[in-house]
Amino acid sequence: MRLVPKQGRGICEVAAWLADDLQYSTDSVNIWINNLIDLKRSRAPDGMFGIGNAHWVLITGNYVFIGTEYVEEQQVIMTKEQLLYVLEQYKAFLEGNYKDPNNPPAPIDVEFIAEGQEAIDIYNGLPNSHLVPYAC
Repeated sequence: MRLVPKQGRGICEVAAWLADDLQYSTDSVNIWINNLIDLKRSRAPDGMFGIGNAHWVLITGNYVFIGTEYVEEQQVIMTKEQLLYVLEQYKAFLEGNYKDPNNPPAPIDVEFIAEGQEAIDIYNGLPNSHLVPYAC
């Protein structure tokens, strides 16, 4: 990215992950909701989901790191609850009539702990973290 987005790089990363890895699939959203609610029964019970289309997802304890090695500053750390809230909103968006120009969708509210290098440092400092496989 050449320009710093108004909403911040953390929000850009969450939006990019939703668009690139979950795309417009409520099934994908439901899979991730289930992953967060019952990590032990997910395909990666240790929380090392690795890379999807372009985004890493690492879960340690109550924390989720989402990042990409393609845009150095575009990393984010959030709690499971924060990501579940985003996913529930995204699911509601997908289930609505988001293509109706007379009824535009509501914005998705995104909260997170940190973005960029700070997100990497916080995640890598967690006990038993998977360590982000790249650095800003």
